[in-house]
Amino acid sequence: MNIFLVEDNKDLNQLITKTFENMSYNIVSCEDGKDAFEIVNKLFDLYIIDINLPNINGLELVKKIKANNSKAKIFIISGDDNIETIVKAYDLGCDDYIKKPFDLRELIVKIHVFFKDILENEIIVCDDFIFNKEERLLYHKKEIVKLTKKEILLLDLLLEHRGKIVTYDMIKEYVWQNKDSSKHIRQLVSKLKKNISCKDIIETYSSLGYMIK
Repeated sequence: MNIFLVEDNKDLNQLITKTFENMSYNIVSCEDGKDAFEIVNKLFDLYIIDINLPNINGLELVKKIKANNSKAKIFIISGDDNIETIVKAYDLGCDDYIKKPFDLRELIVKIHVFFKDILENEIIVCDDFIFNKEERLLYHKKEIVKLTKKEILLLDLLLEHRGKIVTYDMIKEYVWQNKDSSKHIRQLVSKLKKNISCKDIIETYSSLGYMIK
């Protein structure tokens, strides 16, 4: 999921950014409203906007975002609890208004509620690798990792049984439709490991099969 954060409080900006990076979200952040005004033309799934920003009012960013990306979700985070400001923010198209100070867990929970379908389809494989089950694509830092059809099938099978051993017979049935593939399984696993450059992500269990951590 792609997030754009505009928050002029450096400590809060860094906290949110680091937390979301650790959750394998793709996040772009800035502290200045003028800089943000140039970036919001890019398409993101979620925009998290402070109102009181240097050089621009955050509500102006909301206007521009909605004009450019009408389906985007926008969360306002602000210490301004004036009801007129809150009403105006919703009128302009914000989806949620979170008053400062707030517990970061509140923001995380609301993201899970608003983006339930997207998050259920996106599986964190490891580090910056994300597998989208609906698209059947593997991403690394927003870029598609080119996999063969059989590599995708194998990855899908391993992730479906994450933490459990996937036997050779299961791989033969799912990837090769029970055709004789004994000679090719090890080669396929090796190719997948190379494309997912996380150390020891796929464990080998001699004479049994494989397991993804």
